[in-house]
Amino acid sequence: MRDYRALKSFDEFIGDRRMDMQQGSLMVATLQGAVAGYAKVAPCDFLGWPLLSIVCVSPAARRQGIGRELVAAATSASRWLRLYTSTEASNFPMRALLRTCDAREIGCADDLNLSGEREIFFRLK
Repeated sequence: MRDYRALKSFDEFIGDRRMDMQQGSLMVATLQGAVAGYAKVAPCDFLGWPLLSIVCVSPAARRQGIGRELVAAATSASRWLRLYTSTEASNFPMRALLRTCDAREIGCADDLNLSGEREIFFRLK
C-alpha cells in the first residue's frame, strides 16, 4: 500500500494501480529507496499478446535510467514470448526511450485515440 501512495503522487494515467498490483501486472522501480516509477504489462491486450501499456517515471527521477530499467525488466521476463508497446507520435521522450531499448517499430494506426493522433506500435521482444 505504501508503493500505491507513492505511485499515485506522480501517476499520469487513468486507472487504479491497486488493481494492477493485485493482478501482478505492475513493476515498481526505486531510486535511493524511494518509488521512482512503474511499468504495467497487460498480459493479452495486443491481439492476444502482452502489451507494455504504461511506463511512468516520477518527474524528479526522469533522465536517470529508470524508464530503461523498467522496459528491460519487462522484456527480460521469461513469461513473455513476445512483448509489444505503443506510444503517440508526439511522445518524443517515449520514442527516444524505445530507441535505446532496441524496440522495433512495426506499424501505426491513425484515429485510434480520442485525440486522433497517430499511435506507433513497437515490438520489444
